[in-house]
Amino acid sequence: MRSGVRTLFIFAITVLFLFSLFTNASGLPNEKGEVVFVPVKGMVDPGMAKFVKRAVEEAREEQASLLVLEIDTPGGRVDTAVEISQTILNSPVPTAAYVNSQATSAGVLIAVSCEKLYMAPGSTIGAAETIPKEEKAISYWRSKLEGAAERRGRDPRIVAAMADADVEIEGLKEKGKILSLTAQKALELKLADGIAADRKELLAAIGVGDREIKEVKPYFLERVASFVTGPFVAPMLLTIGFIGIITEVLAPGFGVPGFIGITSLVLFFAGHMIAELAGWESVILFLAGVILLAVEALMPGFGVFGLLGITGIITGIVTASATVRQGLITVTISMVSSMVILAFLVRRLARSPFFDRLVLFSRLDKSSGYSATEEKPELLGRTGVTLTPLRPAGIADFGGTKHDVVSDGEFIESGQRVRVVKVEGARIVVERVD
Repeated sequence: MRSGVRTLFIFAITVLFLFSLFTNASGLPNEKGEVVFVPVKGMVDPGMAKFVKRAVEEAREEQASLLVLEIDTPGGRVDTAVEISQTILNSPVPTAAYVNSQATSAGVLIAVSCEKLYMAPGSTIGAAETIPKEEKAISYWRSKLEGAAERRGRDPRIVAAMADADVEIEGLKEKGKILSLTAQKALELKLADGIAADRKELLAAIGVGDREIKEVKPYFLERVASFVTGPFVAPMLLTIGFIGIITEVLAPGFGVPGFIGITSLVLFFAGHMIAELAGWESVILFLAGVILLAVEALMPGFGVFGLLGITGIITGIVTASATVRQGLITVTISMVSSMVILAFLVRRLARSPFFDRLVLFSRLDKSSGYSATEEKPELLGRTGVTLTPLRPAGIADFGGTKHDVVSDGEFIESGQRVRVVKVEGARIVVERVD
């Protein structure tokens, strides 16, 4: 078991190290003056923030004339949208947003952070209310939207109305509703700078129609980071990891549950490291917690190691998350899910061959031919038959009752007749009967 655990541990550390090396991979060369298109598609998550940051840096290094963010997102995490907004606002390369389908929720902030905002016919922008609808969260989110709009010369009331139901704009939005705009309405309100059916029309409208086009795409590892750091996938990976590790500890030597568990945990931390949410300190804290829990299990005491271990695991996960709140939610979901699933498996699948290794279901009672270990002076002088070889300990049968016995130092084969020569408490000494 120890060699297997050591092998899995080395495997986990090696994979995490390789992931960290690829995190800083450089982009492909670009010709000066090109227009760089960056797809902002799907949920807004930490992996997307990492990707946009890389795209801006590549555009700066290659002296691109324009960076266009093609937006098609239903929204996502507020903290990540704020991070992407800051990256765009601080970009040394001119930026433009092209909403080719929808810029909903977190996508609104990304769109209005760009210097130019164009929309495709039939596209929409708005519906940026926070979840949960708490006053503190709404106030923070609204301030970010208004700040970005003001910086780019757009009407902050319009974007505020997309996030705050209490905002009222006469002739446009009633109190108690959230604002969403079509491309034409956004143009009329001067939120959008124009409508373009495709890239060619977009570049012509901006005045860079003669420039070469380059599209930056996410690396494989950035896609992994986007997937792993999702609000549903991260707790799922931790749940699988906890179940796999606990199962391996309870049934050592099988290997598969431990491998699956460690692989899930590696994916969790590697994805968060690629997204630049976690560092090696998070991994070290988590591993230290696991080791302390193992110490508590092997050398049970007052629970100090156990408490420190749980603290280390929780701290490692929380520091790997975007926010403390998100980390605590992830920990809670994964731990509760692990306990529920393990309880279900033990209860429902208890009679399967695999779970026979986890729990002993056989009853060693008198009906099975076993007896207790109390002193049996009446056995003195009785003869029986060995059921196992005595080396020198083994089992012998005396009139249908099985007893643990020991020879007086000699080896006695199975099936050999023996006689009890001494009874000392639970120790029954026998000798060979020729």
